[in-house]
Amino acid sequence: MFKKILPIAVAGFILTGCADNKAQEKTLLDSVIKVHDKVMMDDGMVMKNKMLLKGIASKDSAAAVKDSADFYSKLLGNADDSMMTWMNKFNPDFTGKSHSEAMDYLHTQKQQITKISLQLDSAITASNNYIKKAK
Repeated sequence: MFKKILPIAVAGFILTGCADNKAQEKTLLDSVIKVHDKVMMDDGMVMKNKMLLKGIASKDSAAAVKDSADFYSKLLGNADDSMMTWMNKFNPDFTGKSHSEAMDYLHTQKQQITKISLQLDSAITASNNYIKKAK
């Protein structure tokens, strides 16, 4: 009797463990995607501010104004480039990877996209402040 129950119990524990692992991976992936989605919404503000900065630079012939507008435009461009690089490298396919490898990868990706989000926020805030002063 014990020999019949043991394999069933072991199989049950394994299946439960796998389900928990997949749930953990999905939860972490969802949190990465949530930050990504916020970053993508910020991308519209990046493009808007770059256009406003270009307009400010073209309307004012002072070198200091052009230099400042270029500085903030490059700040926005660098943040946008970081986001695009991350998106091109991100791969949510964990086929053939262990749970530990998948979780390590997702933790690293969350750190990276969070850093990019902060970079974008900083660039947007700085450029917004400059645009308000320049108008």
